[in-house]
Amino acid sequence: MAPFRKPSFPLPFTSLGTLAGEGVSPYIVGAMFTAGYAERAMRLASSCAKFSLTYELHQVPTVHRSLSVKGSDDLRYTKANFVHHLLTTHKRPVVYLDADLEIVARPHLLSELVRDRTDFAIYNWLADEYTDRFYPLDPTRRYFRYTGSIDAYSTTQLFAAGQTQLYANSIAARSLLRRWHRTVATLGDCADDACLNYTYNNIGKRDWLHWALRTRWLPKAYARVMYWIYAEPVITHADVLTPTSKFPPFRPPGGRKEVYLSGTEKRKVRRLLPRDCVVDAQERMLCHSVDGKFVPFEKVSCPLWV
Repeated sequence: MAPFRKPSFPLPFTSLGTLAGEGVSPYIVGAMFTAGYAERAMRLASSCAKFSLTYELHQVPTVHRSLSVKGSDDLRYTKANFVHHLLTTHKRPVVYLDADLEIVARPHLLSELVRDRTDFAIYNWLADEYTDRFYPLDPTRRYFRYTGSIDAYSTTQLFAAGQTQLYANSIAARSLLRRWHRTVATLGDCADDACLNYTYNNIGKRDWLHWALRTRWLPKAYARVMYWIYAEPVITHADVLTPTSKFPPFRPPGGRKEVYLSGTEKRKVRRLLPRDCVVDAQERMLCHSVDGKFVPFEKVSCPLWV
């Protein structure tokens, strides 16, 4: 693979239209959406207004293919370039949200992170204590089965779920965005989360950004997906997401890695739900599958949100 080139950054950002509202938050919520996501973007805008959050959601003609396999090569529409545009325009911290998210509870933690002068915050699978996923077995979302987890643990490396991200209006945050954009531009058809992992995990200890970037890991409540049925949502995906990725495998250049597993340890945590049962979320029961039927045998010991 060719060495990283240095693309122009930031690039001029233009949009087809804007959903915007003023609130009292110390940050601005930003999102990009294409025409097919307009209804979801309006839902997100309404949820921002409900909690008096300042927001600016931009309809765009396309997104970069690092965000969607149906996207284009237009580097103006990477997440990094969009966030940088908002930082430059508004001179205040930016909370990037995917357009199909919804805010369902007041996000107090985001204001706290801004007050603490956090440069960068995101959900990190590696740093979360419990990551088991449970997918629905039926359209009614009554029955769920365990489908996987991330069992490696590290608080210093990143394996991101990038639907919610916080960036300060700081030199360190802008530098991370620049480097992330450069990775996306070079690796092209790879998922932007993987590019962000690579960018963050290859900041060397002698690099000024390693010491300057003030990072916090968001709890899953702020990037909540329905497969975390045991996590009370603050910012959530209402849609059922498929467990597979259509992006090509990430192939980092020069012997570097997206994540250095040698720097992780085996996760040791008490499981909230057993992995070998079916969860009846409606009746809050654990079930065995017997002759094609789900037979309850024990009450679920934790709250559920489906």
